[in-house]
Amino acid sequence: MNNHSQLEKARNGGLLTKLGIYGKMSGPGWVQAAVTLGGGSLVGALYLGVIGGYEFLWLQPLAMLCGIIMLAAISYVTLSCEERPFRVMEKKVSPTLAWGWLIATVIADTVFCAAQFSLGRGAIEDNLGFTPGPYVITGSLFIIAMALICISQKNTRAAALIDNILKVLVGIIVICFMAVVVILISKGAVQWSSLFSGLIPDFTALFRPTDQIAAAIATTGDNASYWTEYVTGEQRGKIIAAFGTAVGINMTFLLPYSLKKKGWGKPHRELSRYDLLLGLFVPFILGASALVIASAASFHAKHADMISADGKPLPGMENAYYKVVDTKLSSSNKDFATLDGAAKGQLREALPLEEKQLAAMLSNRGAKNLAASLEPFLGENSQKIFGIGVLAMAISTLLVHMMMNGYAISEAFNKVGNAKYFILGAMMPAVAGFFSPYLWSGDAKAAMQIPASIIATTLLPIAYLGFLLLMNSRSALGDQLPKRRGLINALMFTSAGVATFASIWALNSKGTPGIIGMIGLAALAVIGISGFMKRNKIA
Repeated sequence: MNNHSQLEKARNGGLLTKLGIYGKMSGPGWVQAAVTLGGGSLVGALYLGVIGGYEFLWLQPLAMLCGIIMLAAISYVTLSCEERPFRVMEKKVSPTLAWGWLIATVIADTVFCAAQFSLGRGAIEDNLGFTPGPYVITGSLFIIAMALICISQKNTRAAALIDNILKVLVGIIVICFMAVVVILISKGAVQWSSLFSGLIPDFTALFRPTDQIAAAIATTGDNASYWTEYVTGEQRGKIIAAFGTAVGINMTFLLPYSLKKKGWGKPHRELSRYDLLLGLFVPFILGASALVIASAASFHAKHADMISADGKPLPGMENAYYKVVDTKLSSSNKDFATLDGAAKGQLREALPLEEKQLAAMLSNRGAKNLAASLEPFLGENSQKIFGIGVLAMAISTLLVHMMMNGYAISEAFNKVGNAKYFILGAMMPAVAGFFSPYLWSGDAKAAMQIPASIIATTLLPIAYLGFLLLMNSRSALGDQLPKRRGLINALMFTSAGVATFASIWALNSKGTPGIIGMIGLAALAVIGISGFMKRNKIA
């Protein structure tokens, strides 16, 4: 049965028939899932569970739902226009907005790819126990990634094989984390009442500590106000990171090229929506939710995995624990950073036990900690099993970030399809990845995902605004303008509004750079809307 007859059969069939046929034909959605179910989602969900427990189970599904709405609009524009979306946006909306979208994509690819290299290095050193040297590891990852990118450009079968490998990796990742949750449930470690209540959106939870953390804060007496402010600040960063890893601005740039590479056109518009549902939405919801549940059950409001009963950090936990403790001590002693080790040690030891326990609850955990929590269920090989999974996740994700940057640089020079420009673009974020040991020297290598995700979140409204305007552009779509634009616009405005709130919330805490960022986003919005009005008035 050829492609067109399959599409016809799916359109005329029932839901199960559609799901069966479209499931076999899907592809671009799985590539998107390989990006979002990478290190960013691992760390975002891990830290979200640590600081928020089950209370934020609703957050990542909401972020992904908003992302799916916008990605569906992007696929509609892509499959309805002959030209590539970047060129359509440049001509029919605003060159400034189009180039802002492209430049923001390159920035996001660079920071995310460096974070994936850091995550892969953490898996090799911490989980698998190999320590040949940081640059030996990142150099090896660089060579492997560039070799796969070059092979995929020269051999279509190899490219198809890499696509299938990504699909398999996504499936394995989801199954593994769901298995972890099943094991935790079987051991009675999951609180069902809290879990179900966490699925219901509660926006007030964004601005306050969870009940269990609040109870621990209350035991600190006069220092409670400091800890409340600290927790809400840390919580904000982790919430924004979790939101940003659902759909990043670089994913909006990748999708059109994945669709074009597949050879899809107007007849495939319905298929593209099912592709996003089956290949991206379902795997992400299952995988991310499983991660939050596992993290919340293992770490939320718990300190025994970080410190002993008398408040001393356990071996290997010192850096993460002292980072929180030293921040507290610096708040009341401006000279703390200049003290010698002995003086710092005395102040740390003098901290009340209640504050030590709270600091341990709030300390960043990494993949090694999550793997260690599974030892009773997976045995002594839990670190290796988990490490291999995290390494595979990092490699698959960094490959797609490199691909995205290859498309962006090719588009910047109007050389899409030219292998040299694509490989040059793909190499750029990999170079940043190679130098990730210098860019990130923190205690938890996986934690580099947090600043990377915050950067990507602040840039997301650029893409959302561009495609919101394109979906209403008669100049761009002509007679292909959607018929039910009232409903579509309502959904897109809501999604764009949520993304804009997340961006402003992130920038608002960054002082002068944040103010500059908000002014820049506002200027892009004004330029984009005025350009849209001018060009569509002419049309």
